[in-house]
Order: sequence, then structure tokens, then C-alpha cells
Amino acid sequence: MKNTSIYFLCMAVLTMAAGCAKEAVSGPNDANKRFMDAWMHVNHPDIEPTGLGIYVLEEKEGEGDEVIQKGNYAIVDYTITDLNGNISSYTEAGTAKQLGKYDPTSYYGPKVWLTMDATIQAGLQNAVVGMKRGGYKKVVIPSWLMTYSTYSDPDKYLEKESNYSNTIYEFTVRDFTDSIDVWQKDSIERYIIKNYGSLEAFSNDTTGFYYRQLEPPTSDEAFSADTTIYINYTGKLLNGLVFDTNIERVAKDNNLYDPSKTYGPTSIKWGEKHGDITMGSGGSSVISGFSLTLWQMKPMEKGIGIFYSPLGYGYNGSEPAIPPYAPLIFEIEIVEEPED
Repeated sequence: MKNTSIYFLCMAVLTMAAGCAKEAVSGPNDANKRFMDAWMHVNHPDIEPTGLGIYVLEEKEGEGDEVIQKGNYAIVDYTITDLNGNISSYTEAGTAKQLGKYDPTSYYGPKVWLTMDATIQAGLQNAVVGMKRGGYKKVVIPSWLMTYSTYSDPDKYLEKESNYSNTIYEFTVRDFTDSIDVWQKDSIERYIIKNYGSLEAFSNDTTGFYYRQLEPPTSDEAFSADTTIYINYTGKLLNGLVFDTNIERVAKDNNLYDPSKTYGPTSIKWGEKHGDITMGSGGSSVISGFSLTLWQMKPMEKGIGIFYSPLGYGYNGSEPAIPPYAPLIFEIEIVEEPED
């Protein structure tokens, strides 16, 4: 009888153990965590995780009293690699040249990172918030922290499914602002002062838009609605990169020439207001800054419009030539209708 009781007790213990074993299900990032721990132990054994669990490999504090806070826009140069050193993204022309991928028609230079919650990866936000202008970091961000979700408890990130990769960010904060529109307007005004001497060289009747007459019109008479005029134009960034033109010589000089494209004056159909202006035989709409530039002009006038991104391509940009939040410049000349 005693042996029978011991048998049933043992069976009960084994059954309970089996039940517990079934409940001990591993978390979705356990394997990733073990791999990350092992990789750091081999490659950077003296570095411990900080903050949410990022690893700071190198750091330079930077200068100035201002510190990036959540809700800012950081203007940064960066290089992004995987743990094997393969580069996946970068901002600097030198890197493109080293990789044999340099394109003279593409924009190279700082990009804008939004630093508020859900607009940047959690681990990257953890790395950049608190840095100063000129600050530099090289950080390893584990895959589970590459999510755009935010949690107050760092352990929550490990509990969520992660389809991201472990990533190394090497970046320098060039500038930051709590208003990207004000930052762009300041950039435009610095450009005007540098290239034209003073802000008085341009009119500024619309927020974020600046106009200067380069050559006077032949008449002060305004265009009536439905009038068709013809223009030559060139669009560029503040750094001088030309991204569009209908002038063949300018296209060739700036590596934009396309032998399948017909160069020459482009038709513009006027409207009741600047937003009604369309371009080309198909009546394509144009960005607001372009139509505002035209709206300032009279017959045969030549002028230049400079405007911030809300009047251009906004927070999306039009890459690879126009990055997000980029002020644009358009030089426009009204010309005679071309002969057939």
C-alpha cells in the first residue's frame, strides 16, 4: 500500500512538471536577445546597454547649451549598417563615392529626423534625445528597439514581435529645432543674405515665400485668366543642386540631360488665382511655390522665387534629388511663344 502511494505521488509530481514545462513558452525576442548578447560579448565585451537597451560604441558630446528634446526635429548626417558592416543608408557624398554609387543628380547632405514618439524608432529616439549640436554617436540598436511603438517599461519591447534587424547607427547632429518651418525660413534668409546682400533684395508677402525680380517686364499689365504664356525655368536646392529645367544647356551642365526629352519653352495656362495655374499641354498642376513665383510676374519678366517645403514637396520630398523638408529655388523667365 505504501509503495502504491509513492508511485501515485511521483506520477503527480511528473504530471505537474510536464504542465509547467508546457507553460514556459519563450518570448518572441529571446533568440534575438541571446544573439545580441553573444555578438556584443565577442565584439564589444566592455560595453553595457544603456537606456532602453542600446549600446553606445562611441560618443562625442558636442557643444552648446541646447539639448534635443522629444518633439524636436534633428538635422543629422548618418551612416546605417548591419552587424556585418554592410552599409544600407547614408547621407554623405564621400560615402557614396567610396561605395561607387555616387550620383551627381542626387542630394547628399543632412536629413531631418523627427524625435517625437511614434515618428522615429524607439532605440534611435533613445540615442538622439539629449544630444547637443555637433554631438556624435555610434550605437548598436537591437532589433526589438527598431519599432516605432513606445513603452514606458523597457521589458515591454522584448515581449512584442519584432521583424526588424539589429542595426548600427553612426550619426552627427548638425542642428535641431522645435519648428522645422522656422528653421527653413531661417535657412532661406541666410541664403539670401549670403548671395544677395540683404533680405530687402526680396519681397516677402507670403509666409515662407520670397521673390526677386531679375529682369523687368515689358508691360505692367497683369495676365488675364485663361491666358497661355511660355516660360523657361530652372529648379534647384539651396546648396545649388539643380533638379529640374527645360533649358537644354542647363540640363547638360548639371548631368540632367535626357535625349528623349524635348527641351524648350513650356506652356503655362493662367487662372483666376495662383492655385489655378497649370503647366504643359496636359494641364498638369504645379507646386504652390512655383505658381506663386509666376503670380508675381508680368510679360517677359524674369524672376526668382525661394520658398519653404510647405509650398513645395513638404515632409515627403521628391527623392533622390529633393529631400524631405527642403526649401526650393525656381528661376523663371517668361519668353515668346516658340515657333512650330
